[in-house]
Amino acid sequence: MENEAGCGEVLRDEKGVTRSLFSGLIKAMGSKMAELMAIKTALEMYIGMEWHVKVPLTMEFSSCVTMEWLLERNYKLWTLWNLFINIDRCINQLVRVHFAFDHRQCNDITDAMVKAG
Repeated sequence: MENEAGCGEVLRDEKGVTRSLFSGLIKAMGSKMAELMAIKTALEMYIGMEWHVKVPLTMEFSSCVTMEWLLERNYKLWTLWNLFINIDRCINQLVRVHFAFDHRQCNDITDAMVKAG
């Protein structure tokens, strides 16, 4: 069963300046799938702006589970396997990527965008 979920991300440059952002509703089966779809969209935007060949990417996660899914192949849900394949394909195009955990309270801009729809 599909439900609508809020989705939003902020792309910042190496100095922390916001360069691009998006938010909207997506069809997702739960919050974890919504977060993965937001990650996929952000990666596609990052690659589309051609930052992937010159600027390292830091991905901040509000969910330890989602971060583990991306870092550890054994933890990935088979029901979301195609989504993981697309995310992995994007990550493989990056010059360098760093994963970091960010507490949800610290992610105010993304939260405000998701709430605004």
